[in-house]
Amino acid sequence: MLAVAPLALAANLGTLRADEVALWAAPVEGRAVFDEHRADAAMNPASTMKLVTAWAALNRLGPGYRWRSELKSNAVLENGVLRGDLYWIGRGDPRFDSARLTELLRQLRLRGVQRIDGQLLLDKRAFSRISSADGFDGDAERVFSVPPDTHLSNLKVAWLRYFYEQGRPQVVLDPPLPAFRLDNRLQPGAAASCGDVREHAAVSISGNSIRVSGKLPPACDGTASYVNVLDNDGYAGQSFAAIWQMLGGEGPRGIAQGSTPPDARQLVRLDSEPLPQALSDINKYSNNTMARSVWLTLGAENPHSGDTVADAQLAVRSLLLERGIAAEPLQLENGAGLSRRERISARQLGAILLDAARGPYAAEFIASLPLASEDGTLRRRFAELGPRLRLKTGTLGDARALAGYWQAPTGQRLAIVVLVNSARAAQLQEALDALVSEVVGRYAAQLQGQP
Repeated sequence: MLAVAPLALAANLGTLRADEVALWAAPVEGRAVFDEHRADAAMNPASTMKLVTAWAALNRLGPGYRWRSELKSNAVLENGVLRGDLYWIGRGDPRFDSARLTELLRQLRLRGVQRIDGQLLLDKRAFSRISSADGFDGDAERVFSVPPDTHLSNLKVAWLRYFYEQGRPQVVLDPPLPAFRLDNRLQPGAAASCGDVREHAAVSISGNSIRVSGKLPPACDGTASYVNVLDNDGYAGQSFAAIWQMLGGEGPRGIAQGSTPPDARQLVRLDSEPLPQALSDINKYSNNTMARSVWLTLGAENPHSGDTVADAQLAVRSLLLERGIAAEPLQLENGAGLSRRERISARQLGAILLDAARGPYAAEFIASLPLASEDGTLRRRFAELGPRLRLKTGTLGDARALAGYWQAPTGQRLAIVVLVNSARAAQLQEALDALVSEVVGRYAAQLQGQP
């Protein structure tokens, strides 16, 4: 394989300046670097940092790992009445949703519980603290910035679902949160098509009231938009109460936090789907909240200091040491790339890609990545290269990134990392894609013996 000096690629950077891009590429089945440019520069990787978390999770937790949710109590169950508190032990299942909560509570009903004559207490000890995402305060109400939580459900998103009934636009809240009142001010609209329903329906939240107004055309029947309401505990408790009532249950008397007593017995347990299911959602759709939950799980399942965040960092750094990968310049904050502080070099991320592709969990890791022109965040990119190219994307205001693999028809694979940090990053996606295509094209030509 040909090793290219760091500046040899300058003529192929297109509109990218040499000082705003870092590149590294190497064959998975080879030893020499195929191409590099500023490969040791510390760069903000944006969401390609999720690859580090996925790699660490597969190696530290294993592909068979499942998150367990439990309901326990030390109260007497008498004639369908649980005469005391119910403890809900959450462990940060990133894919926990209304369907999973419904199943958890359905099993509680099957256990014979009809009324909870006490409080619902959320046992949140699995995460001693939540990792930060400093610098995104202005995005606090955006779904991508929802923090992880032991009792996260539906990514803490409530949906407004729109439909027409007897010629009038209607809207319902899903899940139905008992604490909120939905004020429907929608009027029929005349538009022939719907497009983005948010262009027709304006949502405002005041206290416990959600007002929806605007002119909604019939074409918007069946559409939905999301609202970010309540904190994590409030959302989990309200969802529990709504579904419990829907299943015919009564109570609980209130919702709070509490540690499960040692003498509490298990009433229900529910395990999640295996880890690779979550990693696929994380990498294909770049879900920050889910990635941060997996990151914290690394710390929770590898306790050393009792600080979940510090233990998550230790889980990653000790794995780097075990695999002979340089510890610098990696800087970690939350493992999702939703960060102004996280840093990695193209070479360091490339070494992780090589280790992942050569390791026992290569199939699970690679399958989690978006397929070019087919799915996830890569669905509308790289049509000329197609699904032989699998790349994790990264996007922040001042960063764009791509990292993953291209597989030749003959089976050889090229690991590639391109990181762009620039105030004009938003203008550089086309140049970024062109650079990846150019590197892949030269590698393909080399495999075919072309000059």
